[in-house]
Formats: sequence, structure tokens, C-alpha cells
Amino acid sequence: MSNRRLIFYDDARHYHYYVYEPPMSMREATATIDAVAGTGVDTFVWGFGVGPTVFHDSKHADVFAAHLDVIPDVASWRAYENTMSLIKRGCDPLDVMIDRAHEVGMNFIGSLRLTHSSNPADATNAHNWQFKIDHPEWVLKGDDSPNRKNAFNWIYPEVRAERFAIAEETLTRYDVDGLELDLTFDPYYFEADEVADNLHVLTDFIRDLRRAAKESGEKRGKSIDIGARVFPTLKANNDAGFDVETWLREGLLDFVVPNVYSHMPIDPDFPFEVLLDLARAGGCEVYPAMGSVLGANREEYAGVDYYRAAASAYWSRGADALYLPWFPWPIGPEQRQILSEIGDPDVLLEKPKRYYMAPRQDQCVRFGYEASLPVQIDAGADATPATVWLTVAKDSPDANVTLTLKLGESTSQDGMSVNFNGTELSLNDATYTTYGYDYSTLELQLGWDDLVDGVNELSVAILSRPAKLSSAVTLLGVELSVDYVTPKQP
Repeated sequence: MSNRRLIFYDDARHYHYYVYEPPMSMREATATIDAVAGTGVDTFVWGFGVGPTVFHDSKHADVFAAHLDVIPDVASWRAYENTMSLIKRGCDPLDVMIDRAHEVGMNFIGSLRLTHSSNPADATNAHNWQFKIDHPEWVLKGDDSPNRKNAFNWIYPEVRAERFAIAEETLTRYDVDGLELDLTFDPYYFEADEVADNLHVLTDFIRDLRRAAKESGEKRGKSIDIGARVFPTLKANNDAGFDVETWLREGLLDFVVPNVYSHMPIDPDFPFEVLLDLARAGGCEVYPAMGSVLGANREEYAGVDYYRAAASAYWSRGADALYLPWFPWPIGPEQRQILSEIGDPDVLLEKPKRYYMAPRQDQCVRFGYEASLPVQIDAGADATPATVWLTVAKDSPDANVTLTLKLGESTSQDGMSVNFNGTELSLNDATYTTYGYDYSTLELQLGWDDLVDGVNELSVAILSRPAKLSSAVTLLGVELSVDYVTPKQP
């Protein structure tokens, strides 16, 4: 088993090569590593640019936007010029990143996307690459989804060989500690009605890559890990052509990262347990991705108290390490505090936490990541209450616990009942606050004994409504704040 605890992903683009004016300085070339150095981050994952093209001096992949004589946007122009400015100085950007990560004591893992939805007919798109432009006959012909229609069909050996050459080169030319296959970005590899018949295709690809990693590692005198971003449920993986059960049973992977490619909300209940038992049997580690935002529409980034709660829940549920795919940027004092705390469960003890129930996101639901909220609460004395569940990691009884419900179409004149783990809570001292006509909140104090270490059940019933009001109340949000009694400075 590895010693990894906190893994930070940088896609090389949005906060790196897209933002610096060329030519890129050596300080700028490693800025994303330096920003998290000295925190709890022990492993740095660097995405190879857009995926089909890269931001380093590969002999098998095009440099990003290299097929263009004129680049149509400033971000892409910067990325190309910055990459080439380093290469022309004799500095391979990937080597530069690897060396810096090792200098500051981090493992380095390269991350390679295997698909991309660029249209082969769109030759002026900076996200395209010459191999696809030259071979439109190998793209999927299926449904009207632009992502599925324009992705390469992996039944063709030439398509697989092009990706394998880049992956193998990473293992043999560069001093990486591992390679991650980003399978969940544009996860379309086969025609929709041919997925089940081709589950072996990616399995064979990973099996060959595992063999290449073993051979390269033996020559280098080190182990080189192979991992993959996968979906959190077996059905979503099988539907995409990922035979994860076989991969884990055969020990083809050293780690998996359950995730969905979206701006995932921070969520103590993000599902990953189904992969734990499968992974353990094959010696594979599970690094579940942590979301970063609050709200269904990415309203704001989560603060330190939310990260503490989610991290505590992940650790209590059996995560081997935490994986941060989309962390707030730039890295300021609060972000460094988060990175310095969440990788160690002991450091999180008796620190304020906010357990947050994530709302449903359509992109997440498409790939098996469901959520309970929002949920309509039917009104009436005999109506079924709305019931949801929230994971809490209990640590110390010296805590004040506040439950906050966010309610849509609510009024203080509603007859309401709130049950927590089977106990009806008193509403006598509850605080009801309206926020215009958008929503209201109801705050209730809980006792420490009301909490369960693990999954907690919350039920909300609307027993009656004002006579002339016909709308239904919706439970929009649930938060559980845990604050600890600590000594004060005199």
C-alpha cells in the first residue's frame, strides 16, 4: 500500500498555461506545484493539457494547437507559446514539473485523457489534433450527442495504438511515479448499442499498460503505479465500457479515483463504498474525488469548515486518500489551511465542521451519482414525510450542534414536524428566518447524543399549510454545523 493521503490535480491549463503571458519563466512553469508545497499535499497529478494534445515535448502526441497556423483565442495562444518557449530552451515541461515535485517531496503522477469530443471536420479548433482530423472514418456515428458522435471508436486498433504510444512513452521516458488514465472525461468509447460486446477492449488496453509499467519500473528500480478515474457506481462504469470489477479482481490497477467530470459539490456522502471491497481484494487503493462547490449551480466555493466535514466523513467511510480534482484557485491562506488539515484525520479532531447535503446535479446523475435534494414535502397530517440521510463523523462530545434546513415556499405558519434519528425535535426554540421570497431557513439545536457516528436520518413533515396557500414546500438544503468549546485567550 502507498503512503499517499492527499492528492492534488492540476489540469495544466486553466490556472497555469492559459494564464501566464509567454514566454513562461521557470518560476511560472512550476507555479502550481509551488502553490501547494509545504501543505499536506503529498502527491501532485498533472494533466497533459487537453488530452489528445499535450503541453510537453512528446514524440507521440502533438503539442497543443500545433496544427494551427493562426490560433483563434488568447488562452490557447498562451498555452502553445508557453509550451514552445520552454521546449526551445531545452526544457521539457513535463520533466520540469516532475523534477520540481520531487524536489519538494511530492510523488508525481501524470494524467492522460483517452477521449475527446472535438469534431474532425473542425480543423481550426485548437482542441483538435492532426490524427483525428486525418481519420474521421474512425469516429463514432451514433446518437445526436456531440460528445458521443465525435469521440473516437475504440474498436479500431489504430485508435488504441495512438493512445497507448503516449501512455507507454510516459512510463519509459519520464521519471513519473504513476500514470492516471482519465477515463471519465467524455466517456464515450463505443457505439451505444455495442458497449456490452466490447468490455474487453479497455481491459486489454489496461492489461498491456500494466505490463509496460512493470517492465519500465524494473529497469528504473522503482514501482510505477497505474490508476484510473472511474465512475462511483458499477452500473455507470459498465454502461461506459469500463469493466472495473475485472480490473480490480485481476489487480490491473494500483488506484482508482471515483468521480464525475463536473463541478462536483462538496459532499460527505459522495458514493464510493461499492469500490472499496472490490479494490481491497485486488490490492488497489481508492482515492475518492472531493467536490469543491456549494449549490447546484456552482454558486460558491466551499470554505474550510465544509472541507473538514467532508474529509472527516471520507476518512470514516474508508477512503485510502483524498483526491482534489477541482480545488479553488488561486491558493490563498484559507486554501493552504484546508490543504494542511484535511489529509490527517487526527488534525481534524475537534475543529469546526459543516456537514453539507449536496443538491442534485444533472451531469452527476447521468453517471450514477444521485442526490436526495431537493425534495418536495407533501402536506397533510397523513402525508409521508420527506426523509434524507447525512453522514457525520463524531469525534468529541464537547460540541455544539446546529441543524439548518433550507426551505422553499415555506412560511412560519406551516405546521411542521422534524425528526432526527427517530427523535422528534422541539421547535419551541427553533429560529425561523426568511430570505425574501426565495427561501427560508429553520435552525434547531441538537444534543451530541442525537447524532450517530455514520449515517443519520432526517425526516421533515408538513402537517398543515395556510388555508389559501396551495404551493408545496421543498426541502432545498440541509447543513449540520459542529462547533467545539475551546479555551479563549484572556
